[in-house]
Amino acid sequence: MKIAYISGRMFSDVDLSYLSHAQKQMDITYFVPIFKNRLTGAAFNLKKHFPKYGIFRAIDIYPELKKFQLLIDTKKFYIINSPATHMWYPKNIWLYIKLMWKLRNYDVIHLTDFPYYYEWFYYILRKKIVLTVHDPIPHSSAACNTPQIKLNRKIGFKLLEHFIILNHAQKQECIRINSLHNKCVYDSRLGRYDYLNIYQDNIDVTENKYILFFGQIASNKGLDILLPAMQKLHESNPSIKLVIAGKGKFNFDITPYQTLEYIDIRNHFIPDEELAQLIQNSLFVVCPYRDATQSGVVMSAFAFNKPVIATDVGGFPEQVIHNQYGLIVPPEDSDALSSAMLMLCNHPDLLHTFKTNIENGYTFGNKSWFHITNEIKEVYLQVLN
Repeated sequence: MKIAYISGRMFSDVDLSYLSHAQKQMDITYFVPIFKNRLTGAAFNLKKHFPKYGIFRAIDIYPELKKFQLLIDTKKFYIINSPATHMWYPKNIWLYIKLMWKLRNYDVIHLTDFPYYYEWFYYILRKKIVLTVHDPIPHSSAACNTPQIKLNRKIGFKLLEHFIILNHAQKQECIRINSLHNKCVYDSRLGRYDYLNIYQDNIDVTENKYILFFGQIASNKGLDILLPAMQKLHESNPSIKLVIAGKGKFNFDITPYQTLEYIDIRNHFIPDEELAQLIQNSLFVVCPYRDATQSGVVMSAFAFNKPVIATDVGGFPEQVIHNQYGLIVPPEDSDALSSAMLMLCNHPDLLHTFKTNIENGYTFGNKSWFHITNEIKEVYLQVLN
């Protein structure tokens, strides 16, 4: 069984983690589209675009990707490379026709996003396709709320037959609103973002004295709930700091918080090397979201066995099982969030228990990539049948 795994750079964090395990069990080739104006995202941070059209072995045209040789088989890692910025440029059309010719030799095609208009060629091979739905119910700040992507989702749900949903909580609602009752919809979940461990040797370990929030800054992330909660925590535990790391626009005035010495706001893109260091040296990670699906932030934290405080929205309660891998609090409740943070700061034994539970559950237990890979292998067999 030959698998073509086609995914955008924005999902490369989960892709690399999954493929590092899946390629040991199956014959999987990894394809990533790269355009001139889209060089960064998740695990990818390309410095300069390769100026030729074609499907190339990744490390031949982007040497900075050689670091992933520690994770995946780079002989089966290809870039679908386009120097164009306008997707309907004629050579782009030819590039995707060339890709379709290449894909005819694969038994299953695994997509991790709905095809965009310039990728609708994929539907020629739709009987072979299984698609991972990262946002089964789009959250309020999701990119999939744009008219074009809503159309892409509508077409994909209509034409394809096999879907993987990454959290059980939203599965039935996704089936209902997208009329998938007669389709094959499979449960799965995210595993730890193990790819971050390739930076482990470069981490300078320091004394853990800060709580960490990281990721894209957006209105649904609840930073306006977190900052007052941190002020309250500071009153009883002044030695603890908060680090906010991520690029984006705040939807409220952060000026009063920028002068507080116990709050460190790093409002810029965080490279993986810096992110790994931030997570490793934190006490724990906090996700005070108003709404969500599931979160790669949680899986990045778990890669370093860091407990997480998250809100009771979307798939968080499945990822952060309350009192096992961290704490779950009500959304938009600054007092509850502050109390949970104080509990973990004041009880290092509880932090240690959660860390041990994460290691056992996500490395060896039923939340491990080993189990996830076996389940997805069964999905591939269903597509073949």
